Amino acid sequence: MNILGLIVEYNPFHNGHLYHLTKSLEVTNATHSVAIMSGNFLQRGEPALFDKYTRAEIAVKNGVDLVIELPTMFACQSAELFAHGAIATLNSLNCINSICFGSEEGNVDILYTISKILVDEPDEFKVFFRKYLDEGMLYPTARSLALFDYIYKFNLLDISKEKLLSILNSSNNILGLEYIKCLLKLKSNIKPFTISRVCASYNSENIDSNICSATAIRRSLKDYNNLSLIHNVVPNATYNILDSKLSDNFSPMFDHQYFDLINSIVLRDINILNTYFDVNEGIENKIYQNIFTSNSLNDLQLSIKSKRYTLTKIKRTLNNILLGITKDDMNNVKNINHMPYIRVLAFNDKGRQILKAIKTNSDINIINKFSNISFSMDDNKFKTLIDYDIKASNIYNMIYYKNNKHLLKGPMDYYTTPIYIKSNTNT
Repeated sequence: MNILGLIVEYNPFHNGHLYHLTKSLEVTNATHSVAIMSGNFLQRGEPALFDKYTRAEIAVKNGVDLVIELPTMFACQSAELFAHGAIATLNSLNCINSICFGSEEGNVDILYTISKILVDEPDEFKVFFRKYLDEGMLYPTARSLALFDYIYKFNLLDISKEKLLSILNSSNNILGLEYIKCLLKLKSNIKPFTISRVCASYNSENIDSNICSATAIRRSLKDYNNLSLIHNVVPNATYNILDSKLSDNFSPMFDHQYFDLINSIVLRDINILNTYFDVNEGIENKIYQNIFTSNSLNDLQLSIKSKRYTLTKIKRTLNNILLGITKDDMNNVKNINHMPYIRVLAFNDKGRQILKAIKTNSDINIINKFSNISFSMDDNKFKTLIDYDIKASNIYNMIYYKNNKHLLKGPMDYYTTPIYIKSNTNT
């Protein structure tokens, strides 16, 4: 068994994801695949369009064998924390042979060289890095410029300056660097691969061909609320399941739906806002001041945005406030190298084989039903991570189920079991 690991959000699963899955299996010669997938809240600091079980079912029906939830505390953070949580999860399974991620660069050797610098932190690199930080630059910008200076000073890559700058400042390349960096730090045996993204860029909002970005799909659903507009850019399995959810009166979720709740939390917790993770440098004061005059979440975000506070930083900060993720709790778990559990969301027959391999090769706790988690609740890190998974689902579902309150039994994590897709129905 040659098992491929994927790190995904599938928000939603589209033709580009299908291409990535197919190509990844090809370049790694993998026979089985595991996707570590964000749950109900995502890395950009926003809710997923549809719930984690629906997105996991779609993934398996499109060819993924096993979908495991990335713990919430890592799923909606910076690239560094997101990558660490995902790679630590894959590595903890102790049976994954490779990972393959999409990147703008497409050359894993180049990304590996850059990641090695970030892990080794040579003195000259740290000098460049400190200089840019002292000039008041944001951490990501300072790091990118320091890498650029260091690589060119020692002629480590035979590429143009323009290409290097592009590599260092492209969204998927940055994530890829963090994946490789984590593999190196963990001394993992998992081998990294990458394939070039095709057609649309990560942030493109246009649907111009049969492959477009998830951003464009979400924008289309938000602006026009018409599923037929995305029919040509998603596989049939995706379209059919989303159509079924809409028919069942479940609507796509967007961050603006949590504006009133965020307002209430900020006004209630103004004296303790700075205890939430990523609330620093006085951003809590700007949030509080602008709550009173903002008519929408977008208004609030734009009123806080500045050179110091990027829009992405603001969205993640507000999401941490919404989910109540504190600095103390994040500090408790952020350096975990061995995940205490995995949460199975969906699987097929090959996925069952992978689960058997995990049980054989790893001591990680496999959660299929929440009635089984009491055995580890005395583990502080386990309890911290699982509590936020439950809290995030509860907050998400209070709005997701607004048209189906009769189906909301309580904390749905306790009532929902993994979705099993028989292989002969995997079409």
